[in-house]
Amino acid sequence: MTMLEQPIQMRPAARYGATRRLPGVLILYPDRLVHVTSWVTNWCAGLGFLIIYVASLPVSHTGPGALGGAIGAGGGTAIGNAIAKRQAPKKAAAGGDHVTVIPLDSITRVQEGRAGWAGGGRLLVSTSPQAEYTFRAKLDQWSAYLASAFAGRGRSVQATPSGLEISEL
Repeated sequence: MTMLEQPIQMRPAARYGATRRLPGVLILYPDRLVHVTSWVTNWCAGLGFLIIYVASLPVSHTGPGALGGAIGAGGGTAIGNAIAKRQAPKKAAAGGDHVTVIPLDSITRVQEGRAGWAGGGRLLVSTSPQAEYTFRAKLDQWSAYLASAFAGRGRSVQATPSGLEISEL
């Protein structure tokens, strides 16, 4: 069995593609930023709601109500996130279609964008060949780790009101 590289930071985050939202885990390694698509969180949220619904029918005969649904889906989401985070490093090492790798040396800017009416943050990552990646993640949870990783690669990091500007030293 090969030794897996230890991630610096790992959090659940959705990647916004050209046509749809891809749930998964965003992983920061010393030399790259990786998104691993995983639908297990969505499945677990639905399964958690279903378990609470079925368990509450004999008691109330009307279903779990809004609170029961929120508890079931929230618990399922938490379990799904834990499973996705545990599987993500192995999937990232294996590669494939559901893995997006962004080398840190190609990143020129990381900024925070705002999501629509639902709130939450968007992490916008711009790379040198003019590509842009959008993740549902908050910059304040990533900025210190990203700045440290860029500095470790010999890059200059400048904090701006909208995010981080990265350049060569």
